[in-house]
Amino acid sequence: MSIVSTPRLADALFLRPIVIALSSLAQTSLLSYVLSANGQLDWRPITICITSDILAIGADHLKDKEEEYAKDRQLPSSLFLCPISTLLTTAAFVVPALLWTTPINLPKFGLILKRLIGISAEDEHQPPTSASTFVIKRIPGMKAIFNGIIRGCGTYAVVHTVLSGSGNLNNALPSPWTSVQLIVWSTVNRTCHAVMTDVRDFEDDLKTGVPTLPILIGSVIKTKLVLTACHMLVMLAFIENPYIVSSSIYATALVWMLGVHSSKKAFMWSTHGQTPSIIWYFLTRLT
Repeated sequence: MSIVSTPRLADALFLRPIVIALSSLAQTSLLSYVLSANGQLDWRPITICITSDILAIGADHLKDKEEEYAKDRQLPSSLFLCPISTLLTTAAFVVPALLWTTPINLPKFGLILKRLIGISAEDEHQPPTSASTFVIKRIPGMKAIFNGIIRGCGTYAVVHTVLSGSGNLNNALPSPWTSVQLIVWSTVNRTCHAVMTDVRDFEDDLKTGVPTLPILIGSVIKTKLVLTACHMLVMLAFIENPYIVSSSIYATALVWMLGVHSSKKAFMWSTHGQTPSIIWYFLTRLT
């Protein structure tokens, strides 16, 4: 068994999860503020999303997941103070993130499902074949899609259920925001960031035969053109919102500044494609 060095362990367990969690802090704070009827931040969805990030990223880099989960008590305590709809919503978006690096055996999963619904299977004692096992993360495009949906739609849904359950949901969002803008902007931004991490690993994935989106597209340049088109489409769709426009321009600049020879720490800037614009929005509210 390989021994993980202390610096690498600290990077995987603390630095990267914290950097990504700070991005969720900015995103969730914005959602909590604009969706709140009284224009105040609600600490519950913010804590849920930040803690979920730390757990999911930690699980993605460590094999001993149970030990990591046991270290954090903020997520269950925050969920305890939220409506049951928040618990179900969080589970719906967090569980796939925790499972996307886990080998899934379809025949075994089918047997478990049949037992749960009371259907007996005659071949339930037959050993499954190795070819029936797959990892969600290794399906081309699924990593980026999951990332975008979880951090775009999932974060919005968590904040929405918390505020709705407490009767503090704002039915009319402050200008220039709309629910569609918040969901689409975050989903596309996070999906593009996930693809950029595959751009970083392009050469290694090409050697090992990992079928990521940049590998399937055929080159780093073509992938960056696709990502640029995605950001520009979001900008044009919501051109009336200066914060989304500035974020799209910033994210596009990062697409072309970062490449296969950039360090992993440099790619952390791509995690914060929305953060500067969110900070700008809050600064304008204070003045």
